[in-house]
Amino acid sequence: MSENRELEKRVQAALEVEERVNLHRYPVGIHAEGDVVSLSGTVENIAAKRRAVLAAQAVSGVREVIDALLVEPAGAMGIDEILQHVRDALIEEPALCNYRILAINKKDEREIVRDPAEAAGEILVSVEAPGRVILGGQVGSLGHRRLAGLLAWWVAGSQDVANHLEVVPPEEDNDGEILDAVELALEKDHAVDTADVTLTCKAAVITLSGGIPTGKQKFLAECDAWYIDGVRDVINDLVPVDPG
Repeated sequence: MSENRELEKRVQAALEVEERVNLHRYPVGIHAEGDVVSLSGTVENIAAKRRAVLAAQAVSGVREVIDALLVEPAGAMGIDEILQHVRDALIEEPALCNYRILAINKKDEREIVRDPAEAAGEILVSVEAPGRVILGGQVGSLGHRRLAGLLAWWVAGSQDVANHLEVVPPEEDNDGEILDAVELALEKDHAVDTADVTLTCKAAVITLSGGIPTGKQKFLAECDAWYIDGVRDVINDLVPVDPG
């Protein structure tokens, strides 16, 4: 018991010095069981969620981190409203037009939202309280899997996305696949001007460099990178013209 408590204290100390994690406004629950640490609670944004997990993983004695952190939602939504927005986002995305879309409500009732004659696969969407989106089914590429996850994250009420989509046939992941997905995310985010932004990816670490109009856009670009499954870390070297 004392060893678990000591490990929890070390993880707490690591989170306290992590720049993106604000434990004063957003306390994180830390529970150690042997060398496995669970993190719970609500954090400020996706960057805080990812950085908290990285910080915990780096603590000596930690073998595994169970991430149960939720992100503070951009807007208040009920489960059914989140489900509606996610399914609409998937339907409206041209790259996913060949997939069957099924929405599963809180009563476990399935609605076939779209059913192409020759479907390339299917995407099942459900939402658990308070705002965890769950994606299941099969898609034809890693790019489509990541795109579906990104669209779910972008729904204002989403607090977490569990992306269980299976890629059939399987594809081997690599830095090029991850980079393509991050580039697409920035391209689709109309709130970010990426005309002078340069992206690189090495060992699943995304580096953002170049110029960007504002400090807010600098942070939004970083979040877009963090939304992509498989990104291990994000180095944000963007220089805003207007720091505000």
